[in-house]
Parts: sequence; structure tokens; C-alpha cells
Amino acid sequence: MKKIVGAITLAFLVGLSFHSPVSAAESKGTVDAVSGKPCFKCHRSKVKAPFVHGGLADKECTPCHSVTGGNHQNDPILYGVKDKSSKICYECHENQSSKKSVHGPIQENDCLGCHAPHVSNFKYQLGLPVDKLCFECHDKSLVTDKETDKNGFRDGTSNFHYLHSGEKTAIPCLSCHDVHASTQEHLIRSKGINGKEEVTITYTTTPKGGNCTVSCHDALGYERK
Repeated sequence: MKKIVGAITLAFLVGLSFHSPVSAAESKGTVDAVSGKPCFKCHRSKVKAPFVHGGLADKECTPCHSVTGGNHQNDPILYGVKDKSSKICYECHENQSSKKSVHGPIQENDCLGCHAPHVSNFKYQLGLPVDKLCFECHDKSLVTDKETDKNGFRDGTSNFHYLHSGEKTAIPCLSCHDVHASTQEHLIRSKGINGKEEVTITYTTTPKGGNCTVSCHDALGYERK
């Protein structure tokens, strides 16, 4: 009799191990009112990657998605994004569109042109590494051609983008340019990053070129002629 009771008890305990309560981590997140399950249970790809959007902290979907009741599998409009423009981004992020120079995607309300809304394999929710992402829109010859007459940052035909970011120097684009907007022309940062050293940049345009004063070299000017 004791053996039978013991066996029943063991079976009960084993059963508990297979039907344990949902862990605290899994219980967090926006819950679908129809199924009673957290959204991420079905939409795992939206929360699984090295970098997860801050708005998805604790797998919360409500910062960007409406939570109108109903079966969204039958009606895809339910639980949709509150606003498909950049307005929804500016509910949390600074709107820099009124600065002196503004990056094209920001002017066009196209944050998703560079950023993934949920998760990414790259820092800052970028769709690609920075050194590749810029050249999805900008011509690579901008930094590979030593001589050019196709861009404004040149002295005569000497390409200053090549001088700064060509194969010999390879200074990253973001050392001098802000990706969103700037108080200076051409998205020039007031402070940039050059390796581990922060550099200051003062840039002014002239009718034929410009002048640049930075902490990494003396004041220099250029003319396209």
C-alpha cells in the first residue's frame, strides 16, 4: 500500500514539474484580450535579437500599438500602429526637424528608412552597420574617388571626402556628420567623434566653398572654383 501511495505522490510531483506556473519574465508584456496570451508568445521575432527597441521594455507593445479589443487575426486593423508617420517616434524621441540642416529621411518622416521598429542585429536599431547603411543612399564614389567634380566638399577637383574617409584615413562618416539634424550646414556636428577623442567642429559656408576649424587640425578653407 505504501509503495502505491508513494508512486502516486511521485507521479503527482512529476506532473507539477511539467505544468509549473508561467515564469515572471514570460508573464510580462501586453496581453491579447481575446487569447489571454502576451503578444510576444505569437510574435517572438519582434522581441528576439541582440538589440531591442526601448519601447519594448518588458515586451510592452502599447507605446506604439493600439490595444482595441477584438480578434486581430480576423481583423488585421485591430492592434495596429497608432500612427505610421514619425509622429509616433516623437512621442518618445526628440523632434529635430526644425534645426538648420536636417537629414533627408527625417524631412520625409522616414525614421524606418534607417531604424528597425522592433529589434535589430545592430546598435541603435539600425537596419545595417553604419559603414554600409550610409551608402544605401549615398554613392560610394563620395569617398573612393580621389578627384571629383560631383560633390561640394572639394578644393578644385580634390575630393575632401576621400581625403578624410578614403582608404588611407577611413574616418567614419559620423565623426563629422550627425545622422538626424544639426545646427550647422551639411549636418556637420558641433562635436564629433574621432576614435576615442571628442573633437570640436566649427564650419561655415562661403560662396565657393567653406571653412572648417576643428580641434584635430588648424582652420582650413576650400574653394570649388
